[in-house]
Amino acid sequence: MADNFEKFFEQTKTLGAPVVKANKLAVASLEKLVALQLSTLQSYTDLTIARLKAAAEVTDLKSLQAFAADQVELAKSLGQKLMDDAKAYADLGAGVKAEFDKLAEEAAAELPKSVQSFSKAA
Repeated sequence: MADNFEKFFEQTKTLGAPVVKANKLAVASLEKLVALQLSTLQSYTDLTIARLKAAAEVTDLKSLQAFAADQVELAKSLGQKLMDDAKAYADLGAGVKAEFDKLAEEAAAELPKSVQSFSKAA
């Protein structure tokens, strides 16, 4: 009787393995997303603080003109940065999708074997 329970629990581990893998993949993906978000946040925060400091240095017409010229240049480079950041998020999402697709394919391939093995144990 104890053997039957042991076999049963061993088989449930086999059936649950894809779920465990999916959970681990979800956590790893979330970790990557949070790291990317924190990096992006830090970058934009640094940029904002730098621009606020530069604005605080404006004291006359000449420094205002220099500040305005810098702002125009910043706007150009900021557009590219936004595009690069959007691509990084899209690439991360595509990578996560590909990993989950692969996991689903592997689980689907193993399912008939697991069910058959589970049925024999029961």
